Amino acid sequence: MKLADFSYEEKLWRQGIEAVIGVDEVGRGALSGPVVAGAAMLKFKIQNSNDKSNSKFKKILRLGIDDSKRLKSRERVRLVSEIRKYFFTAIGEATVEEINTLGIVGATGRAMRRAIKNFQLLNNFFLLIDGYVVRNLPGGKIRQMGIIKGDRKSVSIAAASIVAKVYRDRLMRRLSRQFPVYKWGLNKGYGTLVHRRALELNGKCQHHRLLYVDGII
Repeated sequence: MKLADFSYEEKLWRQGIEAVIGVDEVGRGALSGPVVAGAAMLKFKIQNSNDKSNSKFKKILRLGIDDSKRLKSRERVRLVSEIRKYFFTAIGEATVEEINTLGIVGATGRAMRRAIKNFQLLNNFFLLIDGYVVRNLPGGKIRQMGIIKGDRKSVSIAAASIVAKVYRDRLMRRLSRQFPVYKWGLNKGYGTLVHRRALELNGKCQHHRLLYVDGII
């Protein structure tokens, strides 16, 4: 299985881009809870990843940073502290209320903007987005690239996906203690059979996304 690497980042560094930021979201398809965006920017540039003498490069790749969905929970938790040694990271959220009002596309874009704005951006930055180009992000479309399955191709995007996933999972476990009937500690708000049956029996709560659950209950 091929892991993410720095190919996309290197191309941008060679063009003189100083700050390359990977961005990904977590929770887009869940029935409940916020959508969370992560952003990650390497703290230094790797001039040539083919240079096997580059010790920092080798250390980062040996960590096994990859699409958060391909990692076990304990692996993601372990990686977060390692990621923060080498990357500046940030989180942005959009609430259930914002999802209900803006729709998931608009809310996801808002979460990404909030994550990115945590960085003190210079003029010379570029965004690598998992999936497709997102409207209304800092710098506009000329300063971003959408990469299909980007969290499996770019280490920066993969790092962002892991940080966002660990953050959101912890949040959903906390919410689950208040609403144990939905088993969010296990399903993280996604539409598992147990979650759907709990909705049918108990109805929705304030943390459910209206457009997502109205067809279930």
